[in-house]
Amino acid sequence: MSRKENKKNLALIVLLCSFLSVQTQVNLSADFTDDTQKNEALHNIWSIANRISPTNGSNVRPGLKINTVRMIGGIKKTVNGQNVKDLDFDTCLYDSINNIYVYKFERLIDRLDKIINSQTEIHQIVLDQPPWAFQHGYTFIPEGTRDNVNFREDEQISIYGNSLPPADQVAYHDYIVALMTELVANYGEEMVLSWRFRVGSEIETPDHWFGTKQDFIEHFENTEKAVRTVLPNAVIGLHTRAPDFLYQNGTVLNYKGEPFASFAEGLIEYCADNNVRYDFWGVSDYVVLGSGTLRNMSIKYDKLFADLINHPKWNANATIDLMEYATVTTMNGADGQGFINAETTHSEIVELYFSNIYYKNKDKGLDLIYRWGNRTGTQDPPGITTLNSMNGKIHYNTSISGIPNTSSNDIQAIFSKSANAVEYDALVYNYNNSSLSYIQNETANISLTSELPEGTTLYYRSIAYSKSNNKLQNFLINNSGYVKSGFDDRGSPDRILTAEGFTAYEAYENPNPHEYNNWKSVVTTARTDGKPGSIISVTTELPSFSFEKFEFRTEDYFVQDITPATVVWTTSEDFAPWTAVSSGMTVNTDDDKLTLNYSSGFAFPMAAITGLNINSDLYDTLQLVVKNSTEDSSLQMAANIPGTQFATGRKKITIPNDNEWHTIDVDLTNWSHWTGTITEFKVYESVNTGSIVFDRIEFIPKTDTQIFNVNISKEGKGLLNYRSGTSFGGQTFNLSAIADQGWEFQGWTGDVVSTENPLEITINSNVNITAVFVQEGLSVDDFQHNKTFIIYPNPSVSGVFNLKNHGSENWEVYNFTGAKVLSGKGKTIDISNFSHGLYIVKMNNTYKKVLFN
Repeated sequence: MSRKENKKNLALIVLLCSFLSVQTQVNLSADFTDDTQKNEALHNIWSIANRISPTNGSNVRPGLKINTVRMIGGIKKTVNGQNVKDLDFDTCLYDSINNIYVYKFERLIDRLDKIINSQTEIHQIVLDQPPWAFQHGYTFIPEGTRDNVNFREDEQISIYGNSLPPADQVAYHDYIVALMTELVANYGEEMVLSWRFRVGSEIETPDHWFGTKQDFIEHFENTEKAVRTVLPNAVIGLHTRAPDFLYQNGTVLNYKGEPFASFAEGLIEYCADNNVRYDFWGVSDYVVLGSGTLRNMSIKYDKLFADLINHPKWNANATIDLMEYATVTTMNGADGQGFINAETTHSEIVELYFSNIYYKNKDKGLDLIYRWGNRTGTQDPPGITTLNSMNGKIHYNTSISGIPNTSSNDIQAIFSKSANAVEYDALVYNYNNSSLSYIQNETANISLTSELPEGTTLYYRSIAYSKSNNKLQNFLINNSGYVKSGFDDRGSPDRILTAEGFTAYEAYENPNPHEYNNWKSVVTTARTDGKPGSIISVTTELPSFSFEKFEFRTEDYFVQDITPATVVWTTSEDFAPWTAVSSGMTVNTDDDKLTLNYSSGFAFPMAAITGLNINSDLYDTLQLVVKNSTEDSSLQMAANIPGTQFATGRKKITIPNDNEWHTIDVDLTNWSHWTGTITEFKVYESVNTGSIVFDRIEFIPKTDTQIFNVNISKEGKGLLNYRSGTSFGGQTFNLSAIADQGWEFQGWTGDVVSTENPLEITINSNVNITAVFVQEGLSVDDFQHNKTFIIYPNPSVSGVFNLKNHGSENWEVYNFTGAKVLSGKGKTIDISNFSHGLYIVKMNNTYKKVLFN
C-alpha cells in the first residue's frame, strides 16, 4: 500500500473516530415554543400513603393523604400460633339468636376520628375485607377437596382475614347503604364525597379473594349500587393485578376449579354492558431489583396499563393508580419479614422512570402512585424530592436522539416551564434495564428551545445525584462486613445490617451529600430553523443510575426591590398559598377573598400558610378585615416558633358572628409566641357549619420602626438579586451575585466589604454597597495585550505603576478580597505600602490585573 493510500485510510479512520465520538452521546431536547408538545402541568404523583387498619391515628408525615386499608372488619389475629377471627373491629356482627345483622359503626367512626384529628386528609377508604358476619350461610368442605359449590375450610381465614364474598348479597347491600348513611351523618356529605371508596385489594390473589371472577363482578356491582344509593356522585373503583396476571402459572385453582388469573377484561366488559361505573382503577407493582423482568422499566406501560386503556370498552374517564408500590431488593427477606426496600441509587432512578411514565400518559388517566412507608419522621428520597420541585410547571414532550456509550443505557428527561416563562427545568436520568452494574458515564446534551431572543443571558444551577452521593453506598465502602449473611447490600440498612452495623450507619455522616452547585450564566444561541426564539444548551455527564436537575432562570426570576417588609394578603394571588391542613373545612380564594367553609368541628379545622419569613420584632399588630357566619365567635391563631408546638401558645380572638364586615386589630405584643422568625401561621375554629371570610390580613409594623435607604450597584457584568430601595430597620436580606459568562464575582465594596456570596446584611442605617465583577481567566500577558489602557512595569518590584497616556482619568485599586484599597487620578499608582500580591486596577469600567512582587 502506498504512502498516499496510507494517509487516505488514516484520514478516514480519524474522520470515522471523530464521527463516532460526536455521535456517542445522547441529545435530550424540548421545544417550549411548540404548543403541540405541551402537556398538563406536573403534579405530585407520590402524595398518597398506605395504612393498614390504623387504630391510633394516621402516623403519616405531614403533607400526604392516606389510603386506609381493611377498615370495616374481617381481619384476623394470631392466638397460640393459630389464625382466628378478630371481631373487635368488625362494623357488623351476626346475631344468631335473632337472625339479624347488628351494625357497630362506632368502631369505624372512632378510628376515622383519630385519623382526622391527626391532621391527615383521607384520600381513600378500602372496602376490602367484609366483616366476618357475612360468612354466615356458608358451608365449608375439607381442605384439598372441591365440589364446585362450597369453599374449603382453609379458605375460611386467609393470611389477611376474610377473603370470601358475602354469602348474603342483599344483607351486604343493606349494610353498605347503612355504612354510607352513617358516614354522611357524622362527617357531612361534602367531606364524604371528598373520599374515594375502593372495592377489593389485588383481587386475583387467592389470599385477597378466594372467590371467582364472576363472584367479584357481582360483589363489585352490588357494592357500587349500594354506595350510589346514598351518594350518587361518590368516587368508586377497584384494585386488580396486572391485566396479564396468572397466579403461579395457573397451578393453583379456586373452589370451582379455575386458575387464579386476571379479572380485568371480564370486569371492563361487564361494567360497560351493565351500566356499572368505576371512576378509578388500581393496579400494583413492586420493582424487584433482583428480577431482570420486574426491573425492566421499558415494558412497564405495556404490562400494567396498555391492556386496560386499549380495551374497546374501557371507561376513558377513569383514572389509573398504582395502589401498592415499592422498589425492593426482594419480596421475601432472609429475616422472614417480607419485602426489603432498595436504598441505593437504583431505587431513585426507578422511581423517576415510573414518574416519567405517568407524566407521559397523564392524558390516558395515569394519576397517582401509593408508595409504602411515609410514616411520621420519614422524608421523600432525593429523586422524588427533586422531582416535586417541578410540580405546577407545564410539562413538555422530550425528544431523544444520539447513541449512548453503553447501548443498554436508557437516558430520559422530564422538561417543564413556568407559566410566566421565567423558569425552565430539565431533569435527566440514566437507567439500565438489563444490568445493575455501574459502568461508563454517559454524555448528555440538553437543549431547550425557548421564546427568548437570541443572546439572552440566563442563569442556571444544577443538582446531581449518583452513587457517590448515596449514604448507604458510601458507608459500605469501608463497612461491607456489617451486611448480614443472605442479604442484598442494596437493601434498607435497618434490615440488611447487623445491630452493630446499623448503629454505626445511623451515626455515619455522609461525606458527599448532593446539593445544588453555584449559579452560572449561559447565553442563548440562534435557532437552526430560522424561527423566532433561541436555544438554551448545556452538556453534562451522567454516571450509571444517576440523575441531574437543571434550573434555568431569567433575570426577572431573581431581581426584586429592597422594600419595607410588608406582610399583607388582600388578593386571590396573595391568598392562594393558604390551604386547609385538616379535614372539616375547605379553602376558597376566589374574588380576592380567603373563605374558610366549615363542614365539621373535628380537631379544630385549620387553614395555614407556610414558607413565611417574618421577623416578629418588626410587627406589633395583626389587622383583619373579616366577617363570620359560623355559630361561634371565637377564632384561634397559632404561629410556629422553633421548639414550640401549635397546640400550645394559641391566641384567641373574638370575631362577631353576625355576617358583617369588621376590622379587628389584634395586639401581638402580649403574645408569648410572637417571637423570633415566624415561618408558618394558622387560624382555626371548632365549628360545624358556616364560613369565615377574610378580605384582608396584614401584619402592621411598629410605629417607631425606622426606614433606611439601601443603594445597591454593580461594577462589571453580572446579576444581583436585589435592586435599591428602602427598608425597615432590623430587616435582614441575603444579597446574591451571579457573574455573567466570562466574568467572575470579586466581592462587595462600599459600606460592606466582603467576599461572601450570598451575603447576609441587616439594615440598621443607610447603606451603599457595590458588587464587583471582573473578567475571568485573564493572565498578566492577556492584560498587557489589552490596549484599553497600558500600565507598566507589570510586574513591579517597587509597587509603583505608571499609566501611559492617561493623566486625567480617575482610577481605583482593589485587592483580591474585593476591597477597594486605593483611588486617585494621574499617571502614577503607588501601592508600595500594601502587601505583595495581585491587585485589580480599574479605569472607565475596564480592568487590569497587576502584580506587586
